[in-house]
Amino acid sequence: MKTIKDIYNISQGELKAKYALDIWYNTLIEKTVTEIDITDICRMLRQEIFIELAIERALEYLKQNPLIGDVYDGQLLELLSSVDVIKLKKYKKSIKELLFDIKTRLDINDFFSQEDYIEYVDLLEKFLDKLDSR
Repeated sequence: MKTIKDIYNISQGELKAKYALDIWYNTLIEKTVTEIDITDICRMLRQEIFIELAIERALEYLKQNPLIGDVYDGQLLELLSSVDVIKLKKYKKSIKELLFDIKTRLDINDFFSQEDYIEYVDLLEKFLDKLDSR
């Protein structure tokens, strides 16, 4: 299976990474698509690198667990909703279908508090509005 470095044709010599982000990036590009985990996806979305790959993997993870996140529940959906709507255009239909599915399956008992539930539903609504705005 091809690594990210192979997919994106990244030629990289021996780099001595000093910073955590560089170390993570060098590790990431050696992974295959299926090896990318939730931590990688969240970081890819925050750093805006390999964005299409990050969106595709994020959708796969959200289908399995709508509340998934690296640090806190709902983080992945929040990061995905922060991506520029133009970059989401190709995935608009899939994202909307996913959001509607999440909305119908959502249960207040999946949350620690009613406030968390309300905040998540609000995030879903705002994301849907964002997708409809363009």
